[in-house]
Amino acid sequence: MNAEFNVWLLIVGLVLGAGLVWLVIMDSRRRETEIDEVERPREAAWLSAVLTEDGFDVSPEAADRLLVLHRAYLEAPPPDGAMGDDGVGEPAAPAIDEGSVASDEDRLGVEGGR
Repeated sequence: MNAEFNVWLLIVGLVLGAGLVWLVIMDSRRRETEIDEVERPREAAWLSAVLTEDGFDVSPEAADRLLVLHRAYLEAPPPDGAMGDDGVGEPAAPAIDEGSVASDEDRLGVEGGR
């Protein structure tokens, strides 16, 4: 009887251990907040190189600006009415303020083919 109980404990322990290892491995990818200011230029250079290979001419400076804007977007609260009225389907089109003008920083690499 004692040997059967030990086998049962071994099986339960192996299953629980495998489940715990799976959870740790599953959630081991990096997050946006883990990338610091020192690593961001390297990420921008990598993005620029990959996009150049794909046929898009994106400078490392433009890629860096996009990463900064992406981080700001993720840190902002979600926009109101981001989805349709029923919460399913296409996102609602954002309201565009015709009076607002993008700053020169936001136009980096957009105007004049830069």
